[in-house]
Amino acid sequence: MVSNSSSPRRCRFHSQGDAPAPAPSSSLTLAPGFAPAPAPGEEGSTTSRRLKYKGVGTVGYSSSPLSNFGASNMGCALGYVNDNFTTNYVSVGPSFFNQGYSCGLCLQLQCDDASCAEPGRREIVQVVDYCGNCYDADLTIATPLFTRLTGRAPLPNPSALVSWQWVDCAPYTNGTIKMLVKTGGNAYYQAVSFANSIYTITAAQLNGNNLVHGSDNYWSWNPTAAINPNGPFQLALLASDGQIKQLTLPALQSTDLGFQWTAAAAEPAAEQTAG
Repeated sequence: MVSNSSSPRRCRFHSQGDAPAPAPSSSLTLAPGFAPAPAPGEEGSTTSRRLKYKGVGTVGYSSSPLSNFGASNMGCALGYVNDNFTTNYVSVGPSFFNQGYSCGLCLQLQCDDASCAEPGRREIVQVVDYCGNCYDADLTIATPLFTRLTGRAPLPNPSALVSWQWVDCAPYTNGTIKMLVKTGGNAYYQAVSFANSIYTITAAQLNGNNLVHGSDNYWSWNPTAAINPNGPFQLALLASDGQIKQLTLPALQSTDLGFQWTAAAAEPAAEQTAG
């Protein structure tokens, strides 16, 4: 059935098993407005070298770790956060949010402040939220991450100079892609978001209709005919590296899609840590 009442913070994901995939769609193309994130930057040869983007990291959020489903009401609408990022998460500002396409991406964060117990310490983190007050490369960062990165408590000074660069998520992402169905849908409107994907999803279709990506990171479906709540639903996804996946969903509900994109061969740098 079409979901329109389940709370996103309490969603349960249902496995898709081995449902047959629909025929490939020839019209699955990049969504309008998509811009790829910058390629991962070069690492410094020493820990004293700052990374590509330079800003201020300021503490935000609860001091407790997120639950795996605790980011669904944040600005990226991620219905799932894997265990590597339940304390290692940040929000980015308008300069880097990229209309929501930066959601779920990973970055390497370095502590450059004079107050850092270990200058040059780095952590791998995930973008889970939007920071409207962040200037340029400034970040809002989770409290446990701030403490681990700086080696100090966030009070009386909850900010520190940091630098960062985009990195590949694949080495730090466990499990399969999850789909979250937005509450409040009806027979003529549904919206879904995707989480735990090692690549940005750049286009999506349901039953052959192109979904529209919004800055809230939901993909909206506004078909011209009423949605049949009995399903099945044919989902097609395009990844930023060009991979395409087609699935048949027995119902439109928050679900584990049961697959992950094939990662390009890469090895994480020795000093990169997550969690």
